Amino acid sequence: MNRIPRRELVRKGWHVLPGILGAPIIVFTPKWVTLVVVWFFAFLYTLQHLKLLRGWKFTVPIADLSYRTMAREDERDNYLGSFLFWITAGIICTVFPKIAALSALWVSTFGDCCNALAGQLLSGPRIPWNRRKTLIGSIVMLTVSLVALWASHGVLEMDPSPSILIGIGLAATLLESLPLPSAYDEFTVPFSTALLIWLAYGGALLSPAW
Repeated sequence: MNRIPRRELVRKGWHVLPGILGAPIIVFTPKWVTLVVVWFFAFLYTLQHLKLLRGWKFTVPIADLSYRTMAREDERDNYLGSFLFWITAGIICTVFPKIAALSALWVSTFGDCCNALAGQLLSGPRIPWNRRKTLIGSIVMLTVSLVALWASHGVLEMDPSPSILIGIGLAATLLESLPLPSAYDEFTVPFSTALLIWLAYGGALLSPAW
């Protein structure tokens, strides 16, 4: 069993915060409140990303703190992962119904976090098409995604078909395992989850209310 560096644990703590703090906003507030909150953070993290790319010298509240405590080595001059996460979250909350937004949030934050920690902690066989990812990590990603999907349906008092949950969980796990730069998971996983939830249940797009 491997040791996980303290910085990586801090990174994952930041990673799951939106899933913990954002869920009550999605569930209990009007849609316009959710949109104000999510697009506010999207603005901050876009500003931080542009600041790093262009070399601007000012401090972005919240985003600068998270950058200093969780940025990876390949993010010295950008903040692509967090930028993509918040822009994607803004698009999802704007376009899709509540069940899609909550499911995407939890699959993305908890599934990806547990996947990465399990892969680093336990190691094991590598995925043939992506040697950076482990089989145990993907199994954990699928398991946590299924729990997240089941929980989001339970919170919203919906009775899902197990086949729908399994299909969406498998899609999220497959997309997370692809040999793409890790930052792109912050778009592919939540957006595919939201889209598949909407395809499964329908509902009004761009509705002003949840």
